[in-house]
Order: sequence, then C-alpha cells, then structure tokens
Amino acid sequence: MDSLLSRVSYLNGLIDGMEIDKTSKEGRIIAEMAKILEEMADRIEILQDSQDELEEYVDSIDEDLSIVEEDLYEDDEYDDCCEDDEYDDYVSINCPHCHETVYIDTDICKCSEEITCPNCHEEIPLEDCCEE
Repeated sequence: MDSLLSRVSYLNGLIDGMEIDKTSKEGRIIAEMAKILEEMADRIEILQDSQDELEEYVDSIDEDLSIVEEDLYEDDEYDDCCEDDEYDDYVSINCPHCHETVYIDTDICKCSEEITCPNCHEEIPLEDCCEE
C-alpha cells in the first residue's frame, strides 16, 4: 500500500467488509467520508503528477539556461583592474572590496574621481584606473 489511492481503496474494502449499513446515520457518514477521501486522493495524485512534470520542465529550462550562460559569459573573466574590455566605450574594473568586475563608461572616468560598486555599494577610486 504505497500510494494514497491504494490506501483509500483498502479502506473502502474494509468498510464494505464490515457490512456497515449505509442507510444508518453512522453508515452514511462513513460512506461519505470514504468518498471524500477517494476524491482527495485522486486530486492529490493529479497534483503530484503535475508537480513532477513541472519540476522536469524547470530542470530542463535550467540546463538550457546554463548552456546559454556559459556561451554568453565564456569570455567574461575577471580581468586586472582597468584593462580595456571588448567594448570600446567601456572599461572593466575589479572592485577592491567584493572583487566583482564592474564595467564603466569611459565618459564617467573622465568626469568622476570615484564610483559606487553596484554589487557591494562601496566606493571605488578611479584615479589610477581610467587614465588614457
């Protein structure tokens, strides 16, 4: 008796085997409870099947997304501070606090002395980084 449906079926068999009078008050209550349990077990099994399908689908999407991320970020490694990135208008800087790579527009380098890291929200000095 591993599934809920089989356990409810077993319970219905016990009720039938006890020859409970289903016209009495107690018998009607027990019969109605058994019907409710059977319907609940059916619905739970349907929900479980749907949940299993959804988990498989999400796992599949996650695998596909991992492949896309690998392809997309393949060249995105931590560079040394301020080496030019593959984009001409941006400079990549490693945050000295969280060590994440931050990409800065070269125009910001010309007009600012420091920026705030979008990851850790600490200040990053630009005096040595954005010289051209």
